[in-house]
Amino acid sequence: MCARVEEEYGWSGFDEPPLGVTFMGKQGRQKFTDIWANQTELGKQYGLSAIAMGKKLKELGLRGEDGNPTTLALGNGYCTPTPLKDGTPFFMWNRQQVEELMQAHGHQRLDPQEVEARELAESWVQVHKQWQEAVYGVEEELLMEEVRDIKREVRRRGLTERVNALLRERKFEGELLS
Repeated sequence: MCARVEEEYGWSGFDEPPLGVTFMGKQGRQKFTDIWANQTELGKQYGLSAIAMGKKLKELGLRGEDGNPTTLALGNGYCTPTPLKDGTPFFMWNRQQVEELMQAHGHQRLDPQEVEARELAESWVQVHKQWQEAVYGVEEELLMEEVRDIKREVRRRGLTERVNALLRERKFEGELLS
């Protein structure tokens, strides 16, 4: 079991995890990432960047002016410290609790298909950018595979029109999806 979990929660993996901490296992419990998200992942659910989500967390009283979580956020389980390997402070946010607070303040999550369409549009833009900078040969082959994967996923989910609309909104100058 992860040393950080044992240290942070006093749980070695041989007994039941502490209240509020569940992991995917043979019993089908949730994964850590089903419960906790970084600001980037939280923001995607509302169509916000990580920076804009951070500002919302400040507006909600969950982050201070210094950017760190408030005592309210830490004390009420809205976030949990997950320092990076080099010791840099980092925090993950409780998806459900933040969502409930956002809804209470009039912010609605995007439809899951819209979130997916935005992610696919972003992937398409990134692949196009990488293609323009690619060195011939192996790099092009890897990008072609990624292009095929994105096109397949867009078609499978029936999101071609929505992804193309998002690309047009961004004034994307590359090839649209077909």
